Amino acid sequence: MSRPMRRLLLALSLAVAAPAAAEPPTTHEIIYTRPSGFWTSNQPAPPGYQYKWRLMQIGGAVGLLTGWLLVRTIKRANEDRDRRNKP
Repeated sequence: MSRPMRRLLLALSLAVAAPAAAEPPTTHEIIYTRPSGFWTSNQPAPPGYQYKWRLMQIGGAVGLLTGWLLVRTIKRANEDRDRRNKP
């Protein structure tokens, strides 16, 4: 990609992103009508609905599996590269 094209894309990106970051929020939403979710409200949850630990455990397991697969893939790619570049 040429340098003028990169500059044009950067300028367009900044022009689009600048209005979104122009003003910080001025209010804080306080929810009175619905019970607490995970970390969504300042109200206590009704009995039996406190936290969804099973969902959090599943999310943690998915995150760990993804991280493990990523590390394994990087190690294999490095080994393949080293094998190809061996004299």
